[in-house]
Amino acid sequence: MPKRRNTALRAATAAFTLALAAGFVPGAQAAPHTPFTIAAGTLRIGLDPTGTVTSLVDAANGHDYASTDHLAPLIKLVADGAEQRPTALSYDRVRSTFTFTFGAKGIKVGIRVVGKSGYATLEATGVSAPQGVDVQTLLWGPITTDISQTVGETVGVVHDKDFAIGIHGLNDKTPAGWPEEYKGLSYPDAPGDPLFNWDYGWFAAHRTTFGGILQAYTYDYTKTRNRYVGWGDTNEPSSPVPPLSGDDARIEGSKIALFGSAPDATLGTLSRIETGEGLPHPTVDGQWQKTAQGASQSFLVLGDLNKDNVDQASAFANQAGLRYVYSLPGSDGPWQSAGHYQFDSAFGGSDAGASQLVSKAADHGVKVGVHTLSNLVDTNDPYATPVPSKGLATLGSVKLTRPLDASSTVAYVDGDSVFKDGQEKILRIGDEFAEYSAVTQVPGSAGEYEVRLGSRGMWGTSAVAHADGDAMDRMRRYAYGQFVGGMPVMGDIAARFAQISNTTGTKSMSYDGLETGSLAGYGLFGTNRLVNGTYRNLKSQDDFISEASNLLPGTWDATTRASWGEDHGLPERAPLTALKYMPYFDRNDMPDMMGWRGFRSGFSTLSQEWLLSKMAGYNAGTGLQTTVSTLKSAGNTTEVLAAWKEWEAARNAHAFTSEQTKAMRDTGSNWHLETVVPGKQWNLYDVDFPAGPLSAPNDGSQHSWSYTNTHAAQPVQFQLQASGGTVTDPSFTVDGQTVGYRTTVPSGGYLVADGSADAKVYDGSWHLVDTVAAQGSATFKSGAQNIDYRATGSGGTSKISFLTYGSAQRVKAPVTIDSPATVKGGGTATVTTRYSNTGTTTVKNARIGLAVPTGWRAEHTGKAGFPSIAPGETVSVTWRVTPPVDTRAGDSQLVTHVTSTGARTSSEASTRITVS
Repeated sequence: MPKRRNTALRAATAAFTLALAAGFVPGAQAAPHTPFTIAAGTLRIGLDPTGTVTSLVDAANGHDYASTDHLAPLIKLVADGAEQRPTALSYDRVRSTFTFTFGAKGIKVGIRVVGKSGYATLEATGVSAPQGVDVQTLLWGPITTDISQTVGETVGVVHDKDFAIGIHGLNDKTPAGWPEEYKGLSYPDAPGDPLFNWDYGWFAAHRTTFGGILQAYTYDYTKTRNRYVGWGDTNEPSSPVPPLSGDDARIEGSKIALFGSAPDATLGTLSRIETGEGLPHPTVDGQWQKTAQGASQSFLVLGDLNKDNVDQASAFANQAGLRYVYSLPGSDGPWQSAGHYQFDSAFGGSDAGASQLVSKAADHGVKVGVHTLSNLVDTNDPYATPVPSKGLATLGSVKLTRPLDASSTVAYVDGDSVFKDGQEKILRIGDEFAEYSAVTQVPGSAGEYEVRLGSRGMWGTSAVAHADGDAMDRMRRYAYGQFVGGMPVMGDIAARFAQISNTTGTKSMSYDGLETGSLAGYGLFGTNRLVNGTYRNLKSQDDFISEASNLLPGTWDATTRASWGEDHGLPERAPLTALKYMPYFDRNDMPDMMGWRGFRSGFSTLSQEWLLSKMAGYNAGTGLQTTVSTLKSAGNTTEVLAAWKEWEAARNAHAFTSEQTKAMRDTGSNWHLETVVPGKQWNLYDVDFPAGPLSAPNDGSQHSWSYTNTHAAQPVQFQLQASGGTVTDPSFTVDGQTVGYRTTVPSGGYLVADGSADAKVYDGSWHLVDTVAAQGSATFKSGAQNIDYRATGSGGTSKISFLTYGSAQRVKAPVTIDSPATVKGGGTATVTTRYSNTGTTTVKNARIGLAVPTGWRAEHTGKAGFPSIAPGETVSVTWRVTPPVDTRAGDSQLVTHVTSTGARTSSEASTRITVS
């Protein structure tokens, strides 16, 4: 819709800069009919005498972005179970505090506004209500805009091409989003999220039928509250949650930031909010992770990483140019149990043992990550057995109406609401776990129910007698088969996660099943407490990379990236589930990630290059999920890992042009990267390599296909697999030219012809079996032609994929690093980093940095910042790098990165240097 120009406010803005710096413009300086105005960056929020937001003006040009047909108060309340809207608003200049009066209930809420650099903070400083009035929830907004061009649902920013408006929660108890149980108080006609199938309540911003809304909230937990905290697919009922204590329990202290800026300034504003408000601000290679290329770096994810093979695993990581190895045995990490998260024997059996494993990897310049199941608790964990923790989450409680002896299979209770919906049928009676099968009302009773019990004394708890009046709790269970840690356990788990890194030196972890943070009972507050609590307790926060299968508004700051593991078991070149998430990552200022993709014995190098080209197309990292044993046994491991190293070096350096990355995003395209100078120059080839091979029986008869070569004329090239039997003496005839191979390809094996005089025979795991000379020659001409094929064998079929290559496209890394191979502890190495402007426009405000291991010194001998770099120009920085004299012998990583105006992320290059 056309933008409205608020000229009165624009004129007033220039005259009252001191008032604006405080975050508030009094009525005399505000636009007509907006007696109160809040300045938040370049956003001017107009409020009428009742506290309704009447305008959202870009102070730079006077455009008003408020949805005039859907005006709403800046805050609302839920009190005594019903929505309350403010009826009057006043402002105390001395305390910089607005007072919102809710006349229907006699409630007053103080909101202190403080102007900051580029944003304003709004904090609830007091809530007063008449005795007997229950104030349950403070609702920020929803702030209604007419902006629908880009809605960053998780980051909490809506923008068009000219202006962005954002909201950000400033503490754990103020999640940006909306309580699911109150969705009727916002805009229930908002369309559902097509990507996640989540309701809009999980998001800080959401698209509506009229534009975009921004929202946040804080619950009062001074008493038991009934909350719906389930996700759309977990079948969780609403349930009572016990009170909290201290600041966590009160609405006072609820705090948000609001801001307006040019769209390309939003990340800078969010960075200032994080640092200015004491929020998590994680870095990698010394850079803020949201703008660092290193945030999307790929990992080597291993199902069998252990203390005995960590050296080999680290060597494989170095072959692939990957700086992290990540432990994922099974689906839950290297633990004795989820909950207390003590290391299993394979990983060292203790923190001390795990530290030795981490130190071994560090000797190779490699960091270690571990997988977790967030706040889930295994049934063999000390939180569950032999005495269950009272901090486990429940769906509610009933009381026994009759005594229950130690062997009885029937219990009688005073209600049935806790038995509806939810995952599994597990009860806690005192310190005993039991299972139930059915619940029925006792005939003739007013409210007594019979509970049919199955197993008693489960998971090492004791079946004992229980008295009339004892509590029976229905346990909250998750689809993975574990208990859910409640808020008391959540804090302990967050502390343990940080302790693991602090004591062992691990530098990465995933929050698998992070949705269970909300299942603790307190919604997104619980998720925030787990993730942010972990970060707050870390002693070394640089280079700590965390990921989850989802990010929520309150964890956007602390979590490096979102990445999914569901693709790891798929065949070669199977469709990439993660592609559908790329627009989500982009509009929420997150690193692009391609999920986890498996490498199994038998996967070809060309199929890995297909994946790597898609990663390069989106500048997305991934988890290369495999095992040490697979890498040791596969015949093409060296070739595959070399491909990973060169492709990732080119991606991280931003070596590909925009035209190339756009072409590589096509999932039907295939590409080959040929190394010219390792880590610096390559030849890129467009490859015609169909995903579905042609098939022909090995019966000696002729089989013909039509084939179109989309490239220039070139020798016949193919990949032939013997399926279900051997293939003997295959031959191909193209336009009267025949090329044949006198060999037998083993069942499951391959014959690969690359257009040279020889072809290679491999077994099914890509071990080289034989090299055979081509008999004759044949050429694919450009365009259409027919191919005739013959072969014999021991049954089965030949599966054939023909290949043709486009002309070479030279690719050069804009950023490079050169260092000596070795340096002595206490000695100095001279390292040179270079940046070349390979584009067609001037690069402005470029800065070259160098990240070195903790404790090392890196000093540049000249300038490291460059106001402008012309197209074709190369600049360099020389560094003196000194490791401490007591540095352990082994490999270390040096990473150079280049930042510049307008670049979404830095470009980087890395090298290894050995301390001797």
